[in-house]
Amino acid sequence: MRQQSNDNRKPAGCASGFLHRQIGSNATAALRHFVVLALTSAALAAGCSNAAHSQVRVDGQPDAVHIEAVDAPLREVLDALQAKFNLRYRTSDSLDARMTGTFNGPLRRVAARMLEGYDFAMKITPQGIDVLVLGQNKTSDKTVLAATPARATPKGSPAPVMTAAEANRYERRQSR
Repeated sequence: MRQQSNDNRKPAGCASGFLHRQIGSNATAALRHFVVLALTSAALAAGCSNAAHSQVRVDGQPDAVHIEAVDAPLREVLDALQAKFNLRYRTSDSLDARMTGTFNGPLRRVAARMLEGYDFAMKITPQGIDVLVLGQNKTSDKTVLAATPARATPKGSPAPVMTAAEANRYERRQSR
């Protein structure tokens, strides 16, 4: 009886002729697909991480607004207010100052608080709020003296016109 040599047999698994021919051409394609998938996933993850850092959430009604901003440009916050409420704004400034914080209160006060550091004009009407943002304040080291308004007595009025501070002091003295 003669034994056959094991040398003629093909190895088992992927190295066998049938499986090797079938997997061999698909292995490079599968490897390419895996690499493309890995690179795409990495790019998406990198893109999503930046979006997660900047976010704005606006809730409430015009008389009770709640805003949460996390590293968001001022323009993005104003856009969110414009989409939710009757707030319109115009500017030639980039409004790229980053904001992080929670803002609560009436829309007009919240908008004014967010625009601290900017020169702006606000027009409040029953239809909504119009804001004109001129640009960031240009602060300098020079002290600016405020001019006190001249006291004027309107014709036909027995009492002189008071400033708000004078009226407050007058009220406090009267209540003692």
